Parts: sequence; C-alpha cells; structure tokens
Amino acid sequence: LLICVLVFQIVSMLIPVTSRTRVKRSGISPLHLAAERNNDDILEELIDAGYDVNTALSQERSCLYEDRRTTPLYFAVFNNNIYATELLLQAGANPNVDLINPLLISIRHGCLKTMKLLLDHGANIDAYITSHPTTFPATIMFSMKYLSVLKYLLDLGCDAVSCFECQYGNGPHPVLNYRRDRLNDPQQPKQPTIIQVSTA
Repeated sequence: LLICVLVFQIVSMLIPVTSRTRVKRSGISPLHLAAERNNDDILEELIDAGYDVNTALSQERSCLYEDRRTTPLYFAVFNNNIYATELLLQAGANPNVDLINPLLISIRHGCLKTMKLLLDHGANIDAYITSHPTTFPATIMFSMKYLSVLKYLLDLGCDAVSCFECQYGNGPHPVLNYRRDRLNDPQQPKQPTIIQVSTA
C-alpha cells in the first residue's frame, strides 16, 4: 500500500514537468501503462491532467501485442477493469478505434457491465474483425459461448439476418488467401533443427 502511495505521489510530481512531445515520440502514453497495470488512481490523475484518452500506441509498440491493441481503453477492457473502462469512456475514449473492437473482448469475457458501458458510449454492435472476414458480425461469433449475451445483443439490434444469408450455405467456405506482412506480424517460430552426432 505504501509503495502505491509513493508511486502515485511520484507520478503527480512528474506530470507537470513531463514534455507531451516526448511522450508522443515515445510511442506509448502513460495512460497505456496505467491501464495495462490496473493503476486506476494514476489513470484518473493522468486523465485529470489532460492526457488524450484516444492516444494510440505507435505501430512498433502495437506490434508487440498479438492482438495489435492500440488504445488505453483496450488495455482496460482486456484486463476486465470496469472502473478504468468507465473512466476512459467518460473522458471521451472512442470504443471503435482498435483493430479488434474492445466490445468483442468484453463479450469474450462474458462481462455484461463492460459490454453495456461500451455500447452506451457508441461501440459498434456489429463489429467485424478485418483479418477474419465473415458475412456476419464478430459479435455474434464471440457470443456463441454465452447465450444470454447473444440474446442481449440481438435484443439491441445486432445484425443476425446476415447469419442466414451466407453465399456458401452449409457447405465449406473457400480458403482465404491472406498473406501476413512479415514486417508487421510476428514471425512464426522455426522448427528446431536436430543434429545427430555419430559416436562411431
């Protein structure tokens, strides 16, 4: 507890003397770090100090995460931190910026409170994942595990009709020719090479 208080005091002293330009050039905002580490007091202090809640991670930093997250809101939702999510949304965080919509993450967690917060602040109820094209919203795909969540989304107007209008019907879908970009996507681990030495 004492360490948390000291960290908060240090951050409070650093905020007025920190160059926003240098923070921007670093590719990561203190908001990202506070949200990632569930430091709600520090997150609140940074928001009160005027840090932009929609600041995105640089592409280099975003590539360090498999899901390509970019916003502090994504970190808060990913950690299932309802308070931080609410703080960021009330401060004007856009819930539709990340490649994978935070609403999909809250659905995956099965957290109705976070889902409601995101939807109340304009999250796209018909969110798709661009790297996984489907004819129906990813919100439906992610909610299949939780039927009460699926019903909730359908009651709110999620586009379920597209589920029944697939051009391939019940048959198999063609293979998607999706090439990953070797510079922006993680490298596939290479198989280890085994060398056998003869003792003869």
